[in-house]
Amino acid sequence: MTTVPRKLYDLLPAGVQDHIKFISRLHYLPNFKQPSTYNEKINFRKRHYASDLFALCSDKVRVKEYVAEKLGDEIVIDNLYVGESLAPEQLRQLIEEHGSAVVKANHNSGAVFILDRDASDAQLREACDTVTAQLSKDYGSTKREPWYSDIAPRLLVERKLPVKPGEAALDYKFHVFQQGEGQPPVVILHVDFDRFTNHSRSYFTEELEWLPFSVKYPAVFPRIERPENYATMLEIAKTLAEPFSYVRVDLYNLQGRIFFGEMTFAHESGFGVFTSRAYDLWMGNLWKGDPRY
Repeated sequence: MTTVPRKLYDLLPAGVQDHIKFISRLHYLPNFKQPSTYNEKINFRKRHYASDLFALCSDKVRVKEYVAEKLGDEIVIDNLYVGESLAPEQLRQLIEEHGSAVVKANHNSGAVFILDRDASDAQLREACDTVTAQLSKDYGSTKREPWYSDIAPRLLVERKLPVKPGEAALDYKFHVFQQGEGQPPVVILHVDFDRFTNHSRSYFTEELEWLPFSVKYPAVFPRIERPENYATMLEIAKTLAEPFSYVRVDLYNLQGRIFFGEMTFAHESGFGVFTSRAYDLWMGNLWKGDPRY
């Protein structure tokens, strides 16, 4: 990650570590006090965030109640279980009752397990043990995204989305930038393709026009089909983004049926490698409001 020896790097103050990591990955000197690029503003937000809604909306359990209050529960994926631990036998029973299940923690971006009736005992044990172990780790401190530290860790089992066998639900990630009172927000959509084989990522305007840059992964697909009920997806993303100067709202679309995924306030934790700094700055210029909110 850096030319600084690992043992020395670990002894440096957190702020110095972030500067070294930023320069090593993005290849330019950051200004975290007066940020202008997108990644600089994310890092500023991580240091100075001021909205209590960040923790609520990053909590994969509590955010569902928040979304249901704003938009109704039709787009909310059902919870099958929420708790501090889960035995494989309990998980097996949930899968038998519902046909499948998704197991994750509510307070991080850790491993996610998607399990069906044919899951082995070893797979069930791994899911329960891995996610339970995550509950003791302070993700907010590790990633220096402090709002995650304000989330009470829970193990979450939710209903698997009704996708066809062998298919994966396409995840539409809407980056919503507020432009000021009386002005409509600017929306940038990104979609990840082939995440578990040959991961690529393409960015598009609100009108689904391809944007000629990449972030972290190569941009392979310059076109995307307009999803069914796409206007509704935009409306949902903009509604959920209203309280924030910027947020990423993730939605699924299954043959026109829309489901809420999550909300993210520090995409790539502020270390996303753009094709060039020019695009990092371009996206930063879309972010008009105070990054603290």
